[in-house]
Amino acid sequence: MRKLQILIMLKNIFILFAGLFLFILPGKSQTVTDIDGNIYNTITIGAQIWMKENLKATHFNNGDFIPTTTLPVGVDSASLFQWPYNDDGNNVNIYGRLYTWYTVVNSNNVCPAGWHVPSDSEWLALGNFLGGDTVAGDKLKEAGTIHWLATESTVDNSSSFTALPGGFRGNPTNFINMGLQGVFWSATPWGSSAFQRAYCFILKAENSSLSESVGVANCGMSVRCLKNSPSAIEDIHLKNEIEISPNPATTTITVSVDQPGNRTISMYNLLGTLIIHKNLTSKSNVIDIAALANGIYIIRIIGTDGITEQKLIKE
Repeated sequence: MRKLQILIMLKNIFILFAGLFLFILPGKSQTVTDIDGNIYNTITIGAQIWMKENLKATHFNNGDFIPTTTLPVGVDSASLFQWPYNDDGNNVNIYGRLYTWYTVVNSNNVCPAGWHVPSDSEWLALGNFLGGDTVAGDKLKEAGTIHWLATESTVDNSSSFTALPGGFRGNPTNFINMGLQGVFWSATPWGSSAFQRAYCFILKAENSSLSESVGVANCGMSVRCLKNSPSAIEDIHLKNEIEISPNPATTTITVSVDQPGNRTISMYNLLGTLIIHKNLTSKSNVIDIAALANGIYIIRIIGTDGITEQKLIKE
């Protein structure tokens, strides 16, 4: 009897230690790999899944090379460029690369397959989830001064986003603010395409904010990619202003909007691959889908007033 009690006690001790071991064993990080073979950790924040590092890719997903260049850079769709900060490749591993806006919204997609450059609305949703734009910066920035030249005691990186101050490449200011600012593109345009600008988001060493701003499209900024999701944040008001017909469709669809301008349409297959990306420039926009394989596609429309998604059946 005593022997049995000892065996039971030993078994319980084993189970206890096994349970403790499983409790403290860190979970395996989820990763994603870009076309160049760079591997990124990912982090879930609310309903969004973000890359935990800045983008480093030098190719689009179709294999086209994204070149670097010297100043000046034009404010036009031919300005498809990327840079390591100060043209120093040693900065890439930590801070990633800086890209023009035309690069980040190119239909060939600079993010890994199944991922995209977040819209203005998706950045705002991130800030709102973390308590609002005035405090979100503390929860997004890497703590300490290993990479930030200065920091505040309130910075705790509680979201695990680990934002780094990769700086900015201006025209004509060239490279500035590494260590002081992290500046990130959104995919949402702002203003006239005659002198294209777009929304961006800034984290600064000296405050706790995630600040929405506007940058000229030929400037170089960091990119954090966001995983495609059919459950993306949707603005019902925007959905009611947009009609896609016919659905199902065979050769073309017409996207009708009440108020054109500052809106883009992206179409993804169910694997998350970006198929089509373009600006909606009029109230009635015809899009050719004849070459697409039959199946179900996700259409995402992004505007400065929200984001909406709809399913399209191609027959």
